[in-house]
Amino acid sequence: MRLPLTLRKKQLFDTWGLRDNPPFHDVPPKDDPKRLARLFTGRRQELDRVMLPLLRGANVLVRGAWGVGKTTFILQALHELAYEVAQVRERLLPIYIDNFKGGTLAEFHRMLLFALAMALAEKDADAKAIAEAMKGIHISHSRTRSLKGKFEVSLFSVGTLGGEAGLESGRERQIGLDNPEYWVQELLARARRYYHHIVIAVDDLDKTDPHEFIKVRSLFDSALPILRSDKCAFILTGRTLTVAQDIYGNILGIFQQQISLEPLKPEELRAIAVKTLNLVRRQERADAYPLSEEAVARLAASAYGIPRHFNQLCAKVLDAAVLLGYEVLDADAFETCFGEVQANVSAQVEPQIRQLLYIAQKHGGFSQHNRKPIEELGWGDFIELLPVLDHLVQRDLLIKQEYIGGIRYIVAPQAQKAALLLPPVAPSSAGTAVEGSDMETAGTE
Repeated sequence: MRLPLTLRKKQLFDTWGLRDNPPFHDVPPKDDPKRLARLFTGRRQELDRVMLPLLRGANVLVRGAWGVGKTTFILQALHELAYEVAQVRERLLPIYIDNFKGGTLAEFHRMLLFALAMALAEKDADAKAIAEAMKGIHISHSRTRSLKGKFEVSLFSVGTLGGEAGLESGRERQIGLDNPEYWVQELLARARRYYHHIVIAVDDLDKTDPHEFIKVRSLFDSALPILRSDKCAFILTGRTLTVAQDIYGNILGIFQQQISLEPLKPEELRAIAVKTLNLVRRQERADAYPLSEEAVARLAASAYGIPRHFNQLCAKVLDAAVLLGYEVLDADAFETCFGEVQANVSAQVEPQIRQLLYIAQKHGGFSQHNRKPIEELGWGDFIELLPVLDHLVQRDLLIKQEYIGGIRYIVAPQAQKAALLLPPVAPSSAGTAVEGSDMETAGTE
């Protein structure tokens, strides 16, 4: 009689020496700086390069591909900044905005205002009134013990619930919140009475539409008074701004420091696997058991240096090992488990997307310098296809790579089985099949 899956999992975890599921997560532990610090790997030089600029009030732009670790980097930077500042008996107010999905400049100001109001609510009557009056914005305020355990760091994680919510509120009209920019500047000035340093982190600045230079330029133009403020520093992250956007930002004097996060090296990804497994081991080890060195090398190669992909693949391969009953993932066992992961991904891919993956695999990916796959797909222009490609990157079906002169989208290894299984679509209708699906709007939701 076959054992229940939960019992098989428990037996394997006992064999592996694990107390619980290894936390191979897509996103970093935002409210647990000690765990964040334990998992943080590499990037030491990049961290050192942002510390002094932020402490002197300069703005920093952190660039990198989807999943390369920008969120992890800025959270670690905020916690290390708080620790450094405390060593000289100064105070830091960190504000972390992780869900700004674009919209008007007023919405951007309102999120900043709400975070500042919440931070000052116990110290300032106006701030408390603003925090109580504003509606339509969700904010989570967490106090986290610092890296060294001697003091607490307050992180404000802000996100909109959509649109210009709350602008019609009667209480907001009574305290004049129709001009949020004024109150942002006013509360920043008041915050400096209590804090020596104010650092505002905005994650994925270009989430609005990274391919429309006019939108990004408009945001830069409109937000100049805040971005150039001498009362705070900004650390902004974005996936890949264009060269024109970078130049424009530099001309305006917005960014005094730019950091580009490159993919991690295979040995750094291996270190992440070891650290993550050790979080739940009964006794720490120096290897990634039950993953063999061959398996870790294959996982690192399949992730193309992207931590998010690596974590996902580790979790999925270990799930497959439990399902198939492997105690150790040597080279052969890994290939079997990875094939199971690919089969599961393939089963979830829609026919139109499968066709796009097939064409991408056939021609070595999509890029502005390779017209063949775009023509076979039936689309007229690479720029027109970008929102769809970025959507598939977020679904972990494609991987976005930068090279000299442009960007390339290739099929993710976990999606390669889906790319090999071309659905029965007549060649003459290839373009229609894709354009008739919901792919055209997928990247603009």
